[in-house]
Amino acid sequence: MTHTTPDVTQTELAAALVIVARIAQARAMRATGDPNAAVHIDRRVCLQAAAGLPVAAGFDRNAWVTAWQAAREDGSLPRRKALYRQLCQTLADELDFDGGSWEGEREQAEIYRIASRLRSVDTKVCIDDTLGPFEAKVDPHSLWNGFLSPRFTLDEARKLADQTQRLAEEYGADGVDTVHVIDAGGKNSDGKPLAFVLRVSWMYMEDEGAKQSTLIIEPDDEGRYSIGGWEWCWGYAHWTCVCGRSAHWHERCWCRLSRDYQPTAPLEIARWTVAATLRRLAPSATSAVIDIHEGLAHILRVYAGGEEIDTADDGEVFDTETLGAADTCLQNAIESSEPADLAAAPGWEHVPDERSANVYRITFPTL
Repeated sequence: MTHTTPDVTQTELAAALVIVARIAQARAMRATGDPNAAVHIDRRVCLQAAAGLPVAAGFDRNAWVTAWQAAREDGSLPRRKALYRQLCQTLADELDFDGGSWEGEREQAEIYRIASRLRSVDTKVCIDDTLGPFEAKVDPHSLWNGFLSPRFTLDEARKLADQTQRLAEEYGADGVDTVHVIDAGGKNSDGKPLAFVLRVSWMYMEDEGAKQSTLIIEPDDEGRYSIGGWEWCWGYAHWTCVCGRSAHWHERCWCRLSRDYQPTAPLEIARWTVAATLRRLAPSATSAVIDIHEGLAHILRVYAGGEEIDTADDGEVFDTETLGAADTCLQNAIESSEPADLAAAPGWEHVPDERSANVYRITFPTL
């Protein structure tokens, strides 16, 4: 797969490729009446996509020049030029054109496939609590009734096969599709395993026979197997952040923590959790001042930069439940820490106060 240049993300390139495919489809409809027909694609299609023009079968030079000049004025021209170059290079590499002057007859389905691969993310998927979680590649935009279409490695396909067969043993095969990996143990000329996946829908066997009840799944060009795509109710597996929220396996939490970094010190956990709790109602919150009186933590003020945005009493922004949840989190963290920990904890700073000797400012992590 062609790599994008540093100033063009894979998502941007994939979106532009979708526009190219739609232009190809419009051309096919105009020329043949068949939206799936192969049509001629040239560099002007990439110019249209990079300029962000509406999908059109023809190339409108005046519209393109206007869009390109506007891009120069708004400062996005270098980025659009990079996108244009990357579009040309990607299509030249993936569709076997001459990179210098490529053009040819292609179906838009091929371009959609390239865009899908560029959008794909490494994640984990599951079907409720029944199957999974399994590692997979997923195109977040390729959805069937809101469900995913994952592609698995051979090792993950084996794990999936084991789980389906255990389900069949436990609940009866007549209500469960089973997956089986057929592996010859050798490799083909490209060094990939000589293996395929067989899916059996036992519930249809009696009425429709073996041929209609089985599906052979061969590996794609990346050696992955699409199992249950556009048929099974695959969804993302989730992980739970220390702030209490859940996120898709491949994504950061709303509080911006990732699975790879989860703090363990109680005071650091509290800093992230309180920030996430308060930012649900005040996204601009950057810090809070708290009072620890006889072991009870209480938020006095919340700030956005140097400006106070609420107090614990006026209720204009925060409700009682939100402040109470934040106070409880702080109190639990303090009860789990030593007094000396407060002075050394990142983001915690003692604040002189005439009314209390235990007032601290907590600076929230930057989003």
